[in-house]
Amino acid sequence: MVYRRSLKFVVLSASLALLGACAARNVADSGSQKPPLVLQEHRVFYTGGTTVQLKRPGSEQYEIRVGQAYVEAFIPHNKRKNALPIIMTHSNESGVIWLTTPDGREGWADFFLRQGFPVYVVDPPGTGRASFPADQIELVRRGLAPPSTLPETDQRGSYSWEDNNLGPKPYEHGAQDPTCIGNDSRSEPKLTCYGWRMPNDAESIKHWLAYRSIVHVSAPGLNRPAFLDLLQKTGPAIWLGWSAGGALGGSLVNQHPELFAGLIGIEPAAECLYLRDAALDGIKRVPALSIHGINQIGRAGTPSCQRKYAEVNAAGGDVTWQSLYDLGIYGNGHMMFWEENNEDIASVILRWIEAHVDQPSVRRQ
Repeated sequence: MVYRRSLKFVVLSASLALLGACAARNVADSGSQKPPLVLQEHRVFYTGGTTVQLKRPGSEQYEIRVGQAYVEAFIPHNKRKNALPIIMTHSNESGVIWLTTPDGREGWADFFLRQGFPVYVVDPPGTGRASFPADQIELVRRGLAPPSTLPETDQRGSYSWEDNNLGPKPYEHGAQDPTCIGNDSRSEPKLTCYGWRMPNDAESIKHWLAYRSIVHVSAPGLNRPAFLDLLQKTGPAIWLGWSAGGALGGSLVNQHPELFAGLIGIEPAAECLYLRDAALDGIKRVPALSIHGINQIGRAGTPSCQRKYAEVNAAGGDVTWQSLYDLGIYGNGHMMFWEENNEDIASVILRWIEAHVDQPSVRRQ
């Protein structure tokens, strides 16, 4: 089922939401308030997935859907000419990261909508509104299956503050030292640098921790079909993936370059959009951007990733490795899309898109 809103309803809703948000937020500078964001369409749909029978006794006659991704589509009223859709995702975390920041500012979804791009925000299979099958959990609870059959789950919590380089311990910032270039203590000499950009007032921490408390249930083998289904529905799109979402995009683009107009990785997992031994045939056809903050630029794997990008470029591709520090942007951890200068970084991405992403009809063959 597809959930749709009319333009009139969306405009009214957006206006009311903006008024409510302005009343609720403590806006230090009233001149920073933005005009209402007007949508042509806002809809929800699911991609991928299969229908299966329940296994629990007494319910075997009923069906559920498993392995689907939840997609929220925002289509701006004022689209730019030949606007390409932007898919925003992680491989296993909720798409709430692209929406409102912890301190109530607009997220990257709104930023790119204001620039005239259709935006598709994804909850991958097993996460958030995509849901997960609880049938096996119920069988174990009833003693009908051993605990070893339970699915793997992940609920990160406050340890992610340090793990994502936001500060040395939960809710604290690191020292404002722009000379610190770390490696996450993953190589010798071990050095972890911490950012100072994530909002850490009491309400922002509640928002951040609530997000970090979302449970992900492992859905092996289900991500790729769900995302390929989405790409086939949107047509060639710009993929904006955070962390493992960047690496997932790099894997998909190598096999299906015709579905991509551009590939953007926000600190992609393992420092790189591509596997070091990935073939060049597919990836060289799609322009790509890889953005890195305070710790990834110092990791031991970074030079080999840069060599991979150079190999792609030498074969006729277009890959940009971008350190924020080279742009004079300091202090961002792994969750830069939520940090206080998130629009500065979004502007870097926008300029890259405008300079490097061709229209599908003239993309590299």
